[in-house]
Amino acid sequence: MLNPLIDEIFELILTKQVWQVHTLAAELTTRSAMTTLDKSPERDLFKRNFLIMNALYQLQAQLCPQSLLISALHIELLEKGDNSLVTTNENLRDYYLDWHNYDTSEEQIDELLNSFWRQFKTTSPQQALNENEFKELALEWKLPENFTLKNVQKRWRQLALQMHPDKPSGCEVKFKKIKLQYEQLKVAAR
Repeated sequence: MLNPLIDEIFELILTKQVWQVHTLAAELTTRSAMTTLDKSPERDLFKRNFLIMNALYQLQAQLCPQSLLISALHIELLEKGDNSLVTTNENLRDYYLDWHNYDTSEEQIDELLNSFWRQFKTTSPQQALNENEFKELALEWKLPENFTLKNVQKRWRQLALQMHPDKPSGCEVKFKKIKLQYEQLKVAAR
């Protein structure tokens, strides 16, 4: 199936040297090339990312695999002969080119997110919280007094959905900060 975003994305990557999936999504939304795709926020985000990645991989195949660098945080149309940076993750490419994956259920999306978070590592070293910092952070996160690991995980997902760089209101710096806080709270909740 031909993705309707291919031409729009191609025009965008011609105008700017480096893109990220979330910046492409924001620009496509601004241009009204992409609207809400699902009433569930998680599925909507998943479908938006799926369409963008699908279009990028279809475009890569049309242009020649060595001329389009694709990763979530770095999308770049390379100059001729500058293909030393390109390595294609075939599993990822195959996943996004399979249209059956577009209609992924909320449970499957949850599992994909859980798998991602298990692999996601913070770039900042983890610091242990003292008692006052722990109480302040629990208040900031609006956690119940005797919170459990499950409470922390649920609140993390809520905050991550708000702050994720792929969201229009998202912020990479804030996202990394809450990820670090999440790791600290997880240790404390055990």
